[in-house]
Amino acid sequence: MQPWMKIMQDLAWLTQLGVSITVPPLLCAFGAYWLIAHVGLPAWLMIPALVLGLGASAVSVWGFYRHAQRKAEKAGKKAPPAFNHHR
Repeated sequence: MQPWMKIMQDLAWLTQLGVSITVPPLLCAFGAYWLIAHVGLPAWLMIPALVLGLGASAVSVWGFYRHAQRKAEKAGKKAPPAFNHHR
């Protein structure tokens, strides 16, 4: 793989990770705000919504970490020798 392609791939992964971290708390906060303003639910609903959003972000980061670990393990393993490979 060319070096600039590797850089672009890493940049895409970093961007996706950033989006996966920021969007869930923002969506949960927006949803809680909407429910508070339009339905008339109590304001303390914002706290569980933010905890839920942060939890979703943590799960996303954990999944990214597991994917990166599997990718690193796969890159570190050597392919088994072919069946007809002789020394």
